[in-house]
Order: sequence, then C-alpha cells, then structure tokens
Amino acid sequence: MFNADICGHVAAIDNRYHYIQDLFRDYITDKSAEFVLSASDEAIAAENVNGNNYSSGYLESLAIYRCLCERLVFDDIILFHCSALMCNEKAILFTAPSGTGKSTHSALWRKVYGNSVKMINDDKPLIKFGSGITVYGTPYGGKNNIQNNISAPVKAIIILHQSPNNYITKLDSKNAFPRLLSQTYRCSSIEGAERTLRLVDRLSKLPVYSMGCNISEDAAIMAYNTVFDSLSTT
Repeated sequence: MFNADICGHVAAIDNRYHYIQDLFRDYITDKSAEFVLSASDEAIAAENVNGNNYSSGYLESLAIYRCLCERLVFDDIILFHCSALMCNEKAILFTAPSGTGKSTHSALWRKVYGNSVKMINDDKPLIKFGSGITVYGTPYGGKNNIQNNISAPVKAIIILHQSPNNYITKLDSKNAFPRLLSQTYRCSSIEGAERTLRLVDRLSKLPVYSMGCNISEDAAIMAYNTVFDSLSTT
C-alpha cells in the first residue's frame, strides 16, 4: 500500500501488483490518506474488455483509476479525455475521439512554441471545479506516458477534427455540451452521473471551439492566435 496525492486529494492505494506503484511514482506522498482504493479480482478482470493480453498490473491500474473517478466526482472532479497543455500559465485542452490527432496537435504546439509550452497530461487528466476550473496532471498519460504533476486554470477547449484545411469556429454551450460529455468519464452511480452532468454543463460555459486541422504548424498557430489573441480577456 502507498499514498498518492492526486488533484489535491490523498488516496491510500491498496495494490496487489507493483505496476501501479511505479506508475504513480511522481504522485507518491507521505501525507495522510483521506480514503482507501483497492480493486478486487473481478474488478481487475472486468477491465480486460477486449480480451487483450494485458498484464494484471496494468488492468489493476485501470480498475483503481475507475474507483478514483467514482470517488472524486463527489469533490467536483471529473476525468476528461483530452491532451492538456499549459501555455502562458493557462491550460488548453484538445479533445476528440481516440486516433483523431490530439497528441499530434499538442506536439505541434511544443514544436512551434518551444519552452513556453509544458504538457500537463496527454490522455486522462482530471478537471477540478471550484471558484474556477482547473486541470490537473495524473499518472495516466497515454501510450507515451506524457504527463507532469502540475495544474493550470483552463482557458479554452478545442474539439479537433481531421481536415485538409485549417479552420476554427466557436461553439455555444448548447452545442458544446454533448461533445464534451462524450469525452467525460461516466460514473456508474445515479448520484455520480447527475453530478457529472452538472459539472460538464459548467465546462461547456468555457470558450469551446470546433477545429478542423491538418498536421501543419499553421494549425497550431491558428489555434494559438484564436485562444490568446481574440480571447485575451478570458
């Protein structure tokens, strides 16, 4: 068992396999735990939905993260599937179905803007709602494990689409809501699901854009200019 500080909350993780402790190495703390997370054999096996030959340790890490999300929603924290980076001390979230190019677009920002960009998480960060909306790094950084134990206030969300030409349009909250919800972890409990809907509704009130883009540097420049020039007061 070890303690991990995730999104400002400390969990004692009662692990069976060493994999998850290594995964959480940047988040391990000596602080006292607020709650305990563990996964049964059945919960671990249930994560292997496609019958792939994943290790038991990897599957346990998925089951533990699911338990964490089910718990943290009651502290107004949700998992949002996106690539989150920090630029100019603000977070930009790129979201889309897997394989669309979130990581590729984040990499373009790092290439064009260099040290002014720092990755928060490339796959499964957590978003915390308080007086503002803040994104936090987690150990779950995608296939390339791109993540840092940092946080930043969210400035904008960009929903990506592949396109031969670059364009970007702002969405109103009504059109943004279902697209954001589709990339948000859905809790199994009725209470958790209801709270998730309320939090995603708040998320949809942020500046949200639909962006068609290719893999040129011009795509990153267009997105940057839209977020930081036309939205400089947000």
